[in-house]
Amino acid sequence: MADDAEKEAKSSGGGGILPIINMVLLVLVLAVGGFVAWKMMQMEQSGVATDKAPTETAETKIPEVDEESDKPPVLMDVDNITINLADADVSRFLRAKIKLELRSEEALAKLDTDAGKAKINDLILTILSSKTFEDIRTPRGKYALKEELIFRLNKIFPGKPVKKLYFTDFVSQ
Repeated sequence: MADDAEKEAKSSGGGGILPIINMVLLVLVLAVGGFVAWKMMQMEQSGVATDKAPTETAETKIPEVDEESDKPPVLMDVDNITINLADADVSRFLRAKIKLELRSEEALAKLDTDAGKAKINDLILTILSSKTFEDIRTPRGKYALKEELIFRLNKIFPGKPVKKLYFTDFVSQ
């Protein structure tokens, strides 16, 4: 009889660890699943934020210029650009020709130097090579790209010299 009581005590004590292990594994699985879901939500939110055009603030707002003046627009050609897009799954490229509409002849004199052209080309190449095909394939994507380029160009040159940006050639494959 003493042996039966001893066997019964061992069997009831050993069964208590299995539910604890199950509970720990369940909590661990739920924590990992929650973390993965949180990361997915963060990625979706950052993707939505990049689809929007840059917003204007008091600091970034371009001063209004009298559009009714009879002066012809001041245009500047940017060198032909051919870059690889940032797509990871396939190799894609973009070829573009860009014209900048500037605010004045003084802005043209400032930007049409070797140093100015180098800054412009570097900035444009950096921004374009960070884009994927999905970012630029739609008209909305092209417009957002134009807005970003104008904003960034006006940020590196004092006086916000760039008024508009035109793609005169835009081929992606």
